Amino acid sequence: MGDGRRVTHGRHSHETLSVGVITGGRSSYGNGAHAEVVDSGVIVIMNPGDVHVCNAIDDGAWSYLMFYLDPHWMGRVQCALRGEGSAAFRPYATAALRSPALAAAGAQLFVELTDSDNDRFRRKMGVTDFAGLLDAVLAPGPTAGGDSVKTERAARHIDMHFAKTLRLDELCAIANLSGSYLIRAFKRRYGVAPHEYQTNRRIQFAKARLRERIPLAQVALEAGFADQAHFQRIFKRLTAATPGQYRG
Repeated sequence: MGDGRRVTHGRHSHETLSVGVITGGRSSYGNGAHAEVVDSGVIVIMNPGDVHVCNAIDDGAWSYLMFYLDPHWMGRVQCALRGEGSAAFRPYATAALRSPALAAAGAQLFVELTDSDNDRFRRKMGVTDFAGLLDAVLAPGPTAGGDSVKTERAARHIDMHFAKTLRLDELCAIANLSGSYLIRAFKRRYGVAPHEYQTNRRIQFAKARLRERIPLAQVALEAGFADQAHFQRIFKRLTAATPGQYRG
């Protein structure tokens, strides 16, 4: 929401796990018996069924991002990250917190979800990564440090099939890890999430083909990009040069 003054809410609830990232200004926030003034960088958490309200103070400008996560899916994320047997969603005790890392991740997720260049695989990766970070901040659990062999299996699969459309559940099956656990372990091992790793492999391949003087449209197709325009945008974003400039 670009300017929260345009909408005034009464006390209400959602069936989802609702997570708000305050991106600017200040607002009043109430969740059950909890009440406080929240500002930029604060994360608000509403469990399914929590009666809450969040409105502008004295008609002051404020802005926020909202994410609505299915509690059944989130329960499976919690189960995998915490190593617990039940996949039922466990409500969070924290109604609000200040977390620069989580706020930055929320802003990045919004960019990924609204970027038309991103496919379903990348968007799902982004949501899963954010959900894992959220649970790690609110209820720290076991780390993924011992799973390098499993993440390497996923990386090898990406190396072999980087030009194809890959699915998160496909990589999870290969690594024998849940989505959130795989992403966090993969980042720890390679410094990037699987979708970023795949994009970089595509660009590495494209560079080699460009050096062979292969036509741009053919390189884009072979590397797995939807079209030449998409290829050019991603190539320039990662290399600071267009494919034509790189080829010289």
